[in-house]
Order: sequence, then C-alpha cells, then structure tokens
Amino acid sequence: MRNIVACLVTAAAMSCGASAFVPLPATGNSAALLPRSAGPLSMAKYNSMDEILDLFPEDKPVLINFYDANTEGQIKDDIFRAKTLLKDRCTVCSIKQQDYPELAKLWDCAEKSPSMILFEDGKPKMRLYEETHYLEIVAKVGQYCRPAGEEHTTIDK
Repeated sequence: MRNIVACLVTAAAMSCGASAFVPLPATGNSAALLPRSAGPLSMAKYNSMDEILDLFPEDKPVLINFYDANTEGQIKDDIFRAKTLLKDRCTVCSIKQQDYPELAKLWDCAEKSPSMILFEDGKPKMRLYEETHYLEIVAKVGQYCRPAGEEHTTIDK
C-alpha cells in the first residue's frame, strides 16, 4: 500500500512540476501537504509525523523541512537545489510551519526557519536549524544518507 501511495505522490508531483515547496490548493485551504493533482489526498490534514512519513517509500530517509511563510521566497531556490542534489539519497518534503503549527511545535521546528529533520525508519536521525545554503544542506544531510560501506571516515596522517 505504501508503494502505491508513493507512486501516486511521485506521479502527481511530476505531472505538476517538481518543486521543493508543496503548492497550496486554489481553494484557500492551506492545510494540504500534497499537490492538488493528487486527488482526494490533497485536502488531507495530517495529525502526526508518522502519517506524513507513511506517504514516502521506506527505502530512503526522508528530510522534513519546516519553513516559515515569511522566509519562503528567500530559501525556495536553495531548498530546490538541495532537493535535486539529494534525490538519490533521501526524499525532501517541505511543510509550512503555519499549516502545521502543532507538529512544528512538537518537533521543535516552530521558531526557526528552515528547521529540517532527517528521518530514517521513522526515527529522527539528525537536525538542521536555519541552514539556508544548498551546499551546506547537502553536505550535512548527505553524510547521513550513505549506503553501508560508504560512510565518512577520517583520514589520519
């Protein structure tokens, strides 16, 4: 079931153009997490991080990016670049803090924008606060998204 939902979400995202930020529906309901073209799921209001994480394939970690609507314009391009560079290593999902204030507060993401949490197997693995440059995001998140055997090792001289 998760794979079917993931395929539908991916197809919907690709059909409306990939974006680091999820578009809001034209109806003014800012609670949607998925693009409008995703059908009835697009109007869903998620109550827990588990419900959101269940939307994505289990084979890759998920980077949840909570952002403030006031900073969206300033960080949008960098988040899109980071999402593009990380696409083979993790899935990036952006959520407006104002749309999910309870979740943002629960996960300590309500005060700083952007606030990113990398989840693997449903558990938080690392966090980034107020990091906006795409190369810094990719470098910091990427080190946690490597296959076994490719982990970072320090070279001693």
